[in-house]
Amino acid sequence: MNTATKKGPGNVLHASDFKRMILGATYFFEREVEKINSLNVFPVPDGDTGTNMSMTLKAAAEGSIAYEGTSIGELSDLVATKALMGARGNSGVILSQILRGIARGLRKKDYISPGELSKAFQYGVVYAYKAVSKPVEGTILTVAREMARGLYSAARKGDNLYGSMEEAINSGKTALAKTTEMLPELKAAGVVDAGGLGLLVFIEGCLFSLKKSLSELLPHRTGQSSETMTSSVTNIIDARETINLERPYCTEMLVKAKTKSFHGLKEVLSGLGESLLVAADDRIAKIHIHTSSPGLVIQAALEYGSLHDIKIDNMMDQHRERGLASAYTGETAVILPGTNRPEKGEAGIISVSFGEGFREIFLSLGADEIVFGGQTMNPNVENLLRAVENLPQDSAIILPNNKNIILVAEQVKGLSARKVEVLETKTLPEGLAALLSYSPAQPLAENLEAMKESIGQVTTGLVTYATRDAYIRGEKVKHGHYLGLAGDEIVTSEEKLDRTALNLVRNIAGRGKDIITIFYGQDVSRRDASALAAEIEKEYPGLEIELQYGGQPLYYYIFSVE
Repeated sequence: MNTATKKGPGNVLHASDFKRMILGATYFFEREVEKINSLNVFPVPDGDTGTNMSMTLKAAAEGSIAYEGTSIGELSDLVATKALMGARGNSGVILSQILRGIARGLRKKDYISPGELSKAFQYGVVYAYKAVSKPVEGTILTVAREMARGLYSAARKGDNLYGSMEEAINSGKTALAKTTEMLPELKAAGVVDAGGLGLLVFIEGCLFSLKKSLSELLPHRTGQSSETMTSSVTNIIDARETINLERPYCTEMLVKAKTKSFHGLKEVLSGLGESLLVAADDRIAKIHIHTSSPGLVIQAALEYGSLHDIKIDNMMDQHRERGLASAYTGETAVILPGTNRPEKGEAGIISVSFGEGFREIFLSLGADEIVFGGQTMNPNVENLLRAVENLPQDSAIILPNNKNIILVAEQVKGLSARKVEVLETKTLPEGLAALLSYSPAQPLAENLEAMKESIGQVTTGLVTYATRDAYIRGEKVKHGHYLGLAGDEIVTSEEKLDRTALNLVRNIAGRGKDIITIFYGQDVSRRDASALAAEIEKEYPGLEIELQYGGQPLYYYIFSVE
């Protein structure tokens, strides 16, 4: 029985209102993506919280667009399902779980009151906390919980939907401000939690959209009907839309800057296509666009710097091959089958990898499927699920190889009929070590034990660059200087690349280590990598040194020490 009885403005939320909230909030969120991305605790080029949440919301928006009924329960369930399948990164998964909990609270309802919205949001918080094995306060979870309390308090006082959501937002702002003091790493960086800000922006967008008509959300398109306006919003916010025959080429690339910024790049590209996404810091820009002229996009991007990882897909071909109504699923991960392991064994192995060299190494070691992804390029739940479903075996082992993909991989367990195991590999070297320990002749349980043991025997070092000025352990890190990371810890920063790399090796090549493998990235020449290997060999004559081409973007060197 639906308990919503007052049917005045602001007292009842219908499916049409919920649809407008999701569509408008997704558009609203897009404007804040780079601000959220900039709140990365460490000054390294993988601050993609905003991008992950944005792509997750776009998947949710797709669910709302497809719904034509009048039940808010049915709509919320569709939105939550789409959000889960499109979830990227930890922040995206948590957001999808909040939407899933809300859908649980709205089940079988046609419309709801503020009190029912409050209960549904409480379900969302419960689902979000359950999704994380070790919940940490001072994160998006804290902000969500306090927003639920504010919503509940306002609804109990009899506030209407507007007043209740405003109270939730005020509570969220207070909680967000406190996150800086709750987590030492946030305090050291002087920032609030990025995921918490993302959730706040999303709810603010929901309220804004609830109060406004779609024409007010997009004032440059006023005077259109509600149906036409929904279509207009779709074209702007949705990178997963139905194929446009006039712009069939999905074009993606990375641009490494030759100037100091990418100012004006988005405006230049906006006239060349649709579904445009430009995620940039001072050194790297990631471009996604659907266009009729990929050559013009490439030419425009070249004005800003050198091009890398160019990918052009004809979505009509994808559509025919997959038989789907929508060929593009949002930065679709490349899934490559492995053919180098004649004896498949009890479980198929899926590895997340980025860089041409790493891809080939994983395939040569027997990985069954490679899903493209890593820093700033996180695959979504659907990408990993599709890879699992491609396997001939009844069991699957997923190697996320990135700490921000582990939670995404965990979601696949409840979506596949296959037995899915997720090994918590946080780096590519950990994934390689785990794969080397796999034996097709051994039972799954024994393989998992051996693979987990191997993960703990690897030390990973990463060399990248600083995306901003920062203070790390009291020492200033300058924007543009090279950084050396031992695991998650920045241990050195220098103006020269080879010096940074050598200093990092000194931090990770301790006693009891026998082998160091150097994986050099796409921006490092074989000659420079060989020179570095020679320097390391001089300093550590007892170490066995291997040099491999990883081809990874953003990270000049990745070291594996065992």
